[in-house]
Amino acid sequence: MKIPYFFETDMPTNIRKEYLDSKEFKEDLILQNIRRVKLLAIIIIAIEMIFLLIDIISCFLKVNKSFSFYSYMVMYLIMIAINLTYLLLIENFCQKRISLRAMDTLTVVFLTLIMIWGSVISLMDQKLYGHLMTYMVNMIVCSIIYFIDAKRMIIPYLTSTLILAIGLPFFQNSSNIIIGHYLNMTVFVVISWTASRIIYRNYCDNYVIKQLMNQSNLLLEKEIEENKIINKKLKNINAQLKKLALLDELTGLLNRRGFREFIDRMLQNKSELILSVIMIDVDNFKLYNDSYGHEKGDLTLIEVAKQINSLIENTEQIAIRWGGEEFIYAAFNKSQEDIIKIANSIRLKVMNLEIPNERSSTSLYITISLGTCTGTLVSAKDISGIIDTADQALYLAKSNGRNCVATLTYNKPSDV
Repeated sequence: MKIPYFFETDMPTNIRKEYLDSKEFKEDLILQNIRRVKLLAIIIIAIEMIFLLIDIISCFLKVNKSFSFYSYMVMYLIMIAINLTYLLLIENFCQKRISLRAMDTLTVVFLTLIMIWGSVISLMDQKLYGHLMTYMVNMIVCSIIYFIDAKRMIIPYLTSTLILAIGLPFFQNSSNIIIGHYLNMTVFVVISWTASRIIYRNYCDNYVIKQLMNQSNLLLEKEIEENKIINKKLKNINAQLKKLALLDELTGLLNRRGFREFIDRMLQNKSELILSVIMIDVDNFKLYNDSYGHEKGDLTLIEVAKQINSLIENTEQIAIRWGGEEFIYAAFNKSQEDIIKIANSIRLKVMNLEIPNERSSTSLYITISLGTCTGTLVSAKDISGIIDTADQALYLAKSNGRNCVATLTYNKPSDV
């Protein structure tokens, strides 16, 4: 059987059924009905109180002798009692005194009583008015206010309609009016039923969509959180890789790339700085490697690097492995006298290690030669110039017998 277009949905049946069979759905359904009916019950009580008051006044004044004031008075009181009882049940349910299943059953009973009440009033109205207004109003109100599945909704529909249909011949004398009532009832029941099913199905679809959206949001939040963690890890890994890319693998000192980043950082927002460079070379290191092996040679370079690095005092100073057995100590804002003192300190620290080097023509221990240069740094050309001058000073120190410090002045080239 083809489903009417207003009942069609793109939602997968198995997913929809899974949510609608859950305890959470049943609880939400009850709570939704309570929210919608609570206000309605109060309004009904207020209206019935007004009708009751009018009925009492009319009875007292004897407005119409043929009108059954006492019967209507009883019916108004019954309606007030039904709604007050339901409000009391709602309060007990909210305080967990009534179970979810019991409240579901009580809601169907309440709805059935309301619609039966409308049928009885419509039968009573036949004597004077001859219409089904109360029955129709009660049915349409209950159909659009309550969210109830078809199995439960059929109980109040069938009960109230049968009472009215069976009772009409006993309360209405005109066969033409009775036939008209039956036709109107049939059309109205079909319309009301269809409206109630559309409203209920829309509520169910909205509930499932809401749950799916909540689930999607939770998954999205989880994914975002996982992505944050992954991004943080990647950031840390990238930072470590960047750090490793700037470090010499053997000694742990910065390499040439690290030196360039150091210079770039120092030159930011500064137009002119004093840069001092100490070029350092391990004396007779090739002979040492040949005599003691490369493993010992690596250990010696590590120890020399430690001594150079031990004189780093702040972020304006840096120790670099320039390549092979060559190192650089660079510092900003140091005078020439200060840099010469630092160079001699490094030289003495290395000598005090007393690393044997028997084939050295300079000493029985590992020694270093150092060349220093201090100059004003304005552009990249000055960096190369100062390093080259320090290298020339290092060559001079080696020429002077090694294990010493030589100093040359940087002569800034004139612009052509």
